[in-house]
Amino acid sequence: MAPTRKIKCDCGETLQEKEIELDHILTYAMVCPKCSFTTLTKDQAKEFRKRIEFHKAIDQEKQVIRIGNSMGITFPEKLSEFGISVGKKVKVEAIDGRSFKVILA
Repeated sequence: MAPTRKIKCDCGETLQEKEIELDHILTYAMVCPKCSFTTLTKDQAKEFRKRIEFHKAIDQEKQVIRIGNSMGITFPEKLSEFGISVGKKVKVEAIDGRSFKVILA
């Protein structure tokens, strides 16, 4: 296995991998601890691109629908490209009194 390369910033510090919010999307990037310069490696850029596509597929206003005696929301078919399918288990967690998150298992 090849040793990990260290990337130096122009200010002289070594960049460190860190999870950041970039264009309202959480992703991993290389960040300088001194001057906060941020860049993406090739693999990080590929992962960021996947996350952008995921956000494009899911970020939208939805209407709550009735399903029998329950309420529900639907997800676009495009999410099947991300491994989401009918019957797949999800976890739902309350964030506060007006929002919740759905975690894909």
